[in-house]
Amino acid sequence: MPKAIVCEKNEEVQKFLTDYLKSAGFECFSFSNPREALNAIEDASLIVISEEFNEIIEAMSSLPMYQRRDIIVILLSLSIPTMDRLSAFAKGVDCIVNIKDLNNFPAIFKRAYVEHQKTYKLFKETLSKLFY
Repeated sequence: MPKAIVCEKNEEVQKFLTDYLKSAGFECFSFSNPREALNAIEDASLIVISEEFNEIIEAMSSLPMYQRRDIIVILLSLSIPTMDRLSAFAKGVDCIVNIKDLNNFPAIFKRAYVEHQKTYKLFKETLSKLFY
């Protein structure tokens, strides 16, 4: 079962996300403290993170590229529009969901998940041909 980490201080948002992700087949771990979450990120398949957790976003950028590309990172934002790809790239995440669009999270997540799988499947296939 893939592991999902939810880093969000708002308990209602945290519950909504963990309930959905559990129904989607993820084993969920929720954190409201960045220090606790830091120890759990390395073996996660998915991280949904609030903007308040800058330490986690910084830690993600220090992971080796092969490891980082196995993790889907979704940023929850109060100000950045949902699915803003340029901002996602600048922040080092795979997808942004504006908190106002949280009710649409299941559809947004499915789209982001499919895009991530397509993109990094090709990336991994190319790497394996070049180096193995």
